[in-house]
Amino acid sequence: MIHGSENDVSESAQMYLKEIYLLSRDGEAARTGELAERLGVSPPSVTEMFGRLEEDGLLEYEKRRGAHLTDDGTDRARRLLRKHCLIERFLVDALDVEAGFHDEACELEHVLSDDTAERLERFVDMPADCPDCYDPEAQHCSRLSVAD
Repeated sequence: MIHGSENDVSESAQMYLKEIYLLSRDGEAARTGELAERLGVSPPSVTEMFGRLEEDGLLEYEKRRGAHLTDDGTDRARRLLRKHCLIERFLVDALDVEAGFHDEACELEHVLSDDTAERLERFVDMPADCPDCYDPEAQHCSRLSVAD
């Protein structure tokens, strides 16, 4: 079982963790087809990644029922999503970036260390309920003031 920073799993695995978390926030299992559609990959690719994440102790998968993150998987997904929100808020609020802020945050969330994220948080006003404020439809924090 892998413990520690989300940076010890691949960027692809991190994207899966984040999307599985967003799909299963209401307690429902993340389904292969829906996850494949959201990530732009094939259902067999999703099933393969489910196997890897399950081996790493980050996910529990039942064929035809879907996947749920373990406590460790949930913790990593929430930290990654919080980094994403932190970067978005820094780009929009501190640097006045509006065009492309989501895509930049997606790229940077995978390389930003936990230590640097903690330091950056000193300069950004983060909502107390982050990352639960993230709106998957808008693809950014629901409290972020940007034109959709």
